Amino acid sequence: MVCRPLKGAHAFDYVMRSGRRVTSGPLLLSAVPHADGGQQELLRIGVTIGKRVAPRAVVRNRVKRLLRQAVRTFAARSDADFLVHLDAVVLIWRQRPEAPGLVGLAEVQHHVDLALLKIARSFQVPS
Repeated sequence: MVCRPLKGAHAFDYVMRSGRRVTSGPLLLSAVPHADGGQQELLRIGVTIGKRVAPRAVVRNRVKRLLRQAVRTFAARSDADFLVHLDAVVLIWRQRPEAPGLVGLAEVQHHVDLALLKIARSFQVPS
């Protein structure tokens, strides 16, 4: 599975408006399947965290890097074969980290795994 960035405001809007949403703790995940219902080895990922949530850019950038890495790590797993049915995924982190250094990959990975597994169940694709 190849992960690429989701580019453009219209692409984010499309995923947020027409995608299915799930939450896991502070994470909101919205995903859309491929338009033709087929499979593809490319997953477009959009990641955001609001300025109100984390006023410092250092914290926002750290959380975004961790979210992208968590999705790439999940995509490399053997039980992530359902991702070939998804076209794009947008991840929104909605909770202020207590300290930038305390946010680790393990915490973010846990929420990303749960949200992606919920998405798999909502699309009823075999996981």
